[in-house]
Amino acid sequence: MEQKAFSQAFHPRKTLFLGGNSTGKSTIIKSLFRAFDADPTGDLRGWDYDAIITVDFSVGDVEYTTLRRGDLKALFRGTRLVGVTTSSARWNEIFSSVVGFQLQLMDREDNVRVASPSMFFLPFYVNQDGSFFGNWDTFKNTKQFDSNSILHTLEYFAQVRPFKYFALKGEEKTVKSRISELEVDVSTLQRTRLRLRRSIKASPVKLTTTGFEKEVQELVKLANELGTKQDSVRSEIVEGQELARQLIDQIRLSEAALREHEADFKSVGQATEDQGVFRCPTCHAEHDASFHTFLELAEDARELYRLKERLQQNLESVAGRLARYRRESATLRHQYLDVSNVLNVKKGRLTFQDVVKSQGIDAAENVLDLEIASIQKLIVTATELALDLKIKIEALMKNHDITAPLTTFRNTFKELLVIADVVEFPNVDKWKLNKRPTDSGSPGPRSVVAYYGALWSAMRGSDSSLPSPVVIDSPNQNAQDKKHLERVMGILASKTPENAQVILCAEDPSEVFKPDLTVDLLRERALLETSQFEGIAYRVIPLAEQAIAELARIQE
Repeated sequence: MEQKAFSQAFHPRKTLFLGGNSTGKSTIIKSLFRAFDADPTGDLRGWDYDAIITVDFSVGDVEYTTLRRGDLKALFRGTRLVGVTTSSARWNEIFSSVVGFQLQLMDREDNVRVASPSMFFLPFYVNQDGSFFGNWDTFKNTKQFDSNSILHTLEYFAQVRPFKYFALKGEEKTVKSRISELEVDVSTLQRTRLRLRRSIKASPVKLTTTGFEKEVQELVKLANELGTKQDSVRSEIVEGQELARQLIDQIRLSEAALREHEADFKSVGQATEDQGVFRCPTCHAEHDASFHTFLELAEDARELYRLKERLQQNLESVAGRLARYRRESATLRHQYLDVSNVLNVKKGRLTFQDVVKSQGIDAAENVLDLEIASIQKLIVTATELALDLKIKIEALMKNHDITAPLTTFRNTFKELLVIADVVEFPNVDKWKLNKRPTDSGSPGPRSVVAYYGALWSAMRGSDSSLPSPVVIDSPNQNAQDKKHLERVMGILASKTPENAQVILCAEDPSEVFKPDLTVDLLRERALLETSQFEGIAYRVIPLAEQAIAELARIQE
């Protein structure tokens, strides 16, 4: 592995890098931004992008060091690791929290995200490969945000709206995004519930397990009662049938006795008519043919008739009871069969599945209803929060003058166009903050630098400082002649905020721009030096090892 390194300190005010083509000016500047995960437009030919880059910087009185190696990005406060990640989204949060960058932007998928370091440095870096044209191509990864992100970034730094506005606006966007997500969740759950109802036919059995068991027990009890009644009716029928049989037999006997009595009566009459007396064939007793004898025989016949009639009446009564018992038995049999069938179905596998299915549908719908109600409560809470944020934003903007920064920007732009020897644009009094000049030819780069100078003037703080160093890489584009180059340098010298840190890359020095530190780059394609490696590695390698170890621990 090649063991070479390069280290360079920057002056707190004006630093000038002087050198011809391929001496490493752009390499230094692009690496400076790459250390913060802000990749400038334009490739570095022959450069190893896996090389370790570190930048020491300060926020107020606090000193930090940022380190990058490939996708790994780490931030240190002294030697204490503040954060390490390979995720750009997570790095945006770490970086923003340290520098106090409160801006949140919409990405291309309408998600609210913390603005990236590329957006933080965007207004303060003039990139020779991407900033002297009509589009905002300073950094490669600014297009991850929506089309309004550039304007919002410039408004943020120019204080067209106060810093707190962007913090509140970011919260409002987050809450509104959350409301949209919750509404989608509610809609999804409602569609799920509807599909559940359509796809699963509801069972007619709507019972709990306890209720189903109770109903089965009641049916069993009813079936047992019907069975007992059936047994009782069957006993009555059997007894009635036996009694009817006995009565029929008795009626037959009485009829036979009557027939025999009638035959005996005829025999007695014939015998007495022929012989005057009657001899009993059984006991051989003789009877005369007196009236008294015939009267006794007639009385016996009447008793037999009355007995037969009583037996027939009893038989009819028994037959009536039997018919009633048989009807009751048939009714009980049908009731018992109905109950038995229902009970069999209740106990059967199919209907028990229906009960379970019914319970499953009901349980699912109950869960869905509870979840929908819960999410709707969250929507109400989020809506109230969004309304509260809207009120705060309106109150914040009520006393804020949004025209003052724009007026400063436009007036300064007009002045700098004159200094840059560029014909004033016809609509300069209404020039938008995010509109870049599109002049072609020699005036183009000068109008671009005038535009940036106007931005810096509008963005300067009360102490004449800027949130970020101003970095200009080779404004001598399109072969600017010495006179016009002097004008460009004059813009940088006269209109850069007094306490701003300025880093300028140029091929030749200028009498107008007076740097506090000049760095001469003389060797082509030989920026890194072996002699610097040991001293730099002694400090940088332990930081890289600490970051790698912590990242491995986090991933585990």
